[in-house]
Amino acid sequence: MDLIPLLIDFFNNIDVLMLILVRVSAFLIFLPVLSGMSIPIQARLLFAFVMSAAIYAANIVTMATFYDSPAGFAMLILAEVVTGAMMGYILFFVFNAILFAGQFIDFSMGFAMVNVLDPIQQIQVPIMGNLLTLSAFAILVAAGGLHEFIRLFFHSYQLIPIGSAFVVGNAPLAEFMVWTLVGFSVLAIRIALPLVGTLLIIDVCLGIMVKAVPTMNVFVVGMPLKVLIGLFLMFSVMIPGLDIIYDNVFNMALNGMASMMEGMAPR
Repeated sequence: MDLIPLLIDFFNNIDVLMLILVRVSAFLIFLPVLSGMSIPIQARLLFAFVMSAAIYAANIVTMATFYDSPAGFAMLILAEVVTGAMMGYILFFVFNAILFAGQFIDFSMGFAMVNVLDPIQQIQVPIMGNLLTLSAFAILVAAGGLHEFIRLFFHSYQLIPIGSAFVVGNAPLAEFMVWTLVGFSVLAIRIALPLVGTLLIIDVCLGIMVKAVPTMNVFVVGMPLKVLIGLFLMFSVMIPGLDIIYDNVFNMALNGMASMMEGMAPR
């Protein structure tokens, strides 16, 4: 009999649950690993609904704005879509620094013309970038990083009640996004620098050899040498140091999401 009042309360607040589901769905669209096309859409929808029901049952949701018309409800839906999407996109954006670093590595090794299909994002990606990204995603799942992101998302309902996100005209938030872009570029360069820097030194040495021995065919000697040394450095330096790369990317993503939430919090 205790189930009946719970069901009555549930159906009386079905609009609140729908608004929660909208923010959760927008967040999951960009959440690393779970946003991949390799996961069936039915499974993602079920997870979004279960997560929304858990948030609703936790009694942490408040509404800063109430609606009195269908147009008002539509505006609330739009606000929640933007709120969830921005929190998820900052994670997707930061983790793509590994893929961006792979672009530098492939260009230096001569693999820039050879891309593969990423089964998660369904796009053409560089070979080494795809290897590093999939490895980082495996660590993310094994280390419980997804749990940290979801836990922080739960906290967003205490910091940003429904309909209260401050996005339009938010100068500090825009400044934060610019600095995030700068940090993204710096992080990608730091990831690729050990391998790219070594291959750059090899290019300089090959240039000196061409000047000393003009008859030497630098393409016949240089390309296989760069591929061989690049693969050696990848599996002797980059892969063993992947835990350090993951820690830097994960901490930047987690701090970025927390800062994004604080930036969108109502003033």
